[in-house]
Amino acid sequence: MFYPDNEYHIRQLTEADLAQVCSIEKRAYTIAWTDKVHAECVESGYPSLILKQGGAIVGYAIFNYLYDECHLMNIVTDPNFQGLGVATRLIKAMYDKARKSGMVKVILEVRESNTIAIEFYHKQGFAEIGLRKNYYKTTDGQEDALVMELIL
Repeated sequence: MFYPDNEYHIRQLTEADLAQVCSIEKRAYTIAWTDKVHAECVESGYPSLILKQGGAIVGYAIFNYLYDECHLMNIVTDPNFQGLGVATRLIKAMYDKARKSGMVKVILEVRESNTIAIEFYHKQGFAEIGLRKNYYKTTDGQEDALVMELIL
C-alpha cells in the first residue's frame, strides 16, 4: 500500500542508495542497467532522485542536464508499487528541479514496445519527436526507441 502525500519523501540519489536502486532495477527489467552504470551516474553527480516510503526506496529517476535540456535517462518504480503514483511524483519533482536549474525542456527515449510507459509520458505532456533505430538491446536482438520531449 502506498501512503498519502505526507508519508513519502523525495531526495537526491546517493551512493548509500545504490543497493536498493539496483535491486529495484533488476526486478523491474529483463535487461537492466548494471550496478556499475548506476554507480557511475552517482559518481558523475547526476541530479537524480529517489522516492522513499516507510523507510524503503520504491522508485527513482536518473537524469542529467546538458545545456538547457534535462535528459531523463531512467525512471523505475518497484514492481510492488507500480500504478500507485510513484513515477508521477518523481517526474513532477524532476520537472521542478530542472526548472530551478534553468532547463527549458525534458527529453527521453522509451522502448517502442513499452506501451504503458508511452501512455504515461503522453499523460505527463510529452510529445513524440523522433525515433532512434536499434537503440535498445533485447533478448533476441535490438529495438527502436521513441524520442519524446516536454517543454517545461
